Amino acid sequence: MTAYLREKKQVLTHFFVVIGIAISTFVLIGMTSQNFGRNLFLLKLLFGGLSLFSLLHYAFIVRFPTVLVTIRKILLIFLDIVTLTLSIIIIGKSGLFLLPLYILIVMESGVHFGLGYFYFSLFASSLSWLGLIQYSDYWEAHSDTVIIFAITTFLIPLVYLKKMMSLHEKQDKLHATLKSTDHEANYDALTGLPNRKHYESFMKRLLKERDFFALLFIDLNKFKAINDTHGHDVGDAVLIEVSKRLNASLDEGDMLARLGGDEFVIITKRKKVFLAKFLDRLEEITIGNHQVDDVSVLIELSIGVSLFPDDSKSETFLRKYADEAMYIAKKAPNKYHVFYEEIKASVEPSEDSF
Repeated sequence: MTAYLREKKQVLTHFFVVIGIAISTFVLIGMTSQNFGRNLFLLKLLFGGLSLFSLLHYAFIVRFPTVLVTIRKILLIFLDIVTLTLSIIIIGKSGLFLLPLYILIVMESGVHFGLGYFYFSLFASSLSWLGLIQYSDYWEAHSDTVIIFAITTFLIPLVYLKKMMSLHEKQDKLHATLKSTDHEANYDALTGLPNRKHYESFMKRLLKERDFFALLFIDLNKFKAINDTHGHDVGDAVLIEVSKRLNASLDEGDMLARLGGDEFVIITKRKKVFLAKFLDRLEEITIGNHQVDDVSVLIELSIGVSLFPDDSKSETFLRKYADEAMYIAKKAPNKYHVFYEEIKASVEPSEDSF
């Protein structure tokens, strides 16, 4: 789509450039003492035809953006060069001011259409220079001038395109570097999961939507003992495995992040009635033994859940409440998750206390 828009803009600009060149040519002819006679009519016919083609070309690509793309570009370049060559032959020595337009045509074809069209325009220009020398007595006598402009037409666009390609390469490298830097800033190096920074940005966007969601704070049980007993390599392997198992329990729209250490967080927009089933599935998939080389490690976790907007509309308090519920879950026997609303219910005064 970008190539089409670029072509559309170039063709419209081409139409106005042709009109400008035609007017300039006729003004220059009017300032000379030469009598062009019938040739003046031919010039008007040439520029009028090219202007009409440019206008029809623009209308065609607007109506049929994907039809005859290569042919219409080649035809435009070909007609430009033919019109330019015939005009220079007709004008004779006054056509000197038109010779730099070869450079413009070749450069524009390379920049707007691509390298293949650049080579085609150079080939067509070479044929046109031979035509100038062969069919014009004046330009045959001044073939050295034609050769100088031919060399210039080769060199200037080549140097320009080389610089443009170098600039594009630098931009691509910069884009890749920025993308890599952005990834490093927002994703955990060990597990590849979004990190705390990414989680905070995601949470800010989510709070603006004002829709229900659940925040799950997850902490591995006895992870320090795993590190101390088996070493950090085994601990890292466990974290990677946990991230895979947690991911396996998620659906589209859920977000899993690693906040640091053995702390993970899940944000899900599931309806409240489906949360218990989701948590059971998550625990079933995640909890269990994991073999690291010759070491078998038991993966267990504790989950604290807070709800927006039921528990709070503030990210700070939602995080605080989920964290509190998680620590309650750690202490509760045979229980892996706790909702903060359960904690609230347990501390609220009952009717019997009054």
